[in-house]
Amino acid sequence: MRLSKTLIAGAALVAVASLTGCGGDGGGDGDVFGGPLDGKSLPKAKDIASMERFVNRYTVCKELETDATLGQHSEAAREFEGLPKGAQAGVKERAFCEADRGQPIALVAVSDMKKFLVASKASEDAGNDASALVGADFAVVPTDSDTAQALKSSGLLIASCDADFNSKIPSGYTKNENIVKGCVLTDYIPS
Repeated sequence: MRLSKTLIAGAALVAVASLTGCGGDGGGDGDVFGGPLDGKSLPKAKDIASMERFVNRYTVCKELETDATLGQHSEAAREFEGLPKGAQAGVKERAFCEADRGQPIALVAVSDMKKFLVASKASEDAGNDASALVGADFAVVPTDSDTAQALKSSGLLIASCDADFNSKIPSGYTKNENIVKGCVLTDYIPS
């Protein structure tokens, strides 16, 4: 069962330290989001293999499948039905792996983060859970709290288009609202 957007947002946190991530050039300045995010750099991953290695530094990502190899009736296909896909949504490629206990995780190579967030907002507005952990050029979407907790020190930000959650982010936390109206990037985790 997929976690609610508030649980995922509540379970995932960005590290305050700057990370280069894997596959990046070391610059990772967050410019994809219109400028550095409170001086924090976001991780980069140049391809699916880099994303898989990145996630495996913090938690388990096994049994990797791509959209092309994924069975129509697999758990991942059902879980991520509303996940943006295709160039019109700023997505280069998607892949799916399993967490330690078999829960699906989506790995998304993003060519245009603004398009990806617009598509995520549209999916959210259509009643799908659109929360994701984002880096400079990729997104990770865990479906269980253990995986999200394991990724909390990875340097990813929570992309949330949930107005209720977004209104409860306390002062002092990163809250970038300058990308897509109604969506924020934040490092806030409720207790």
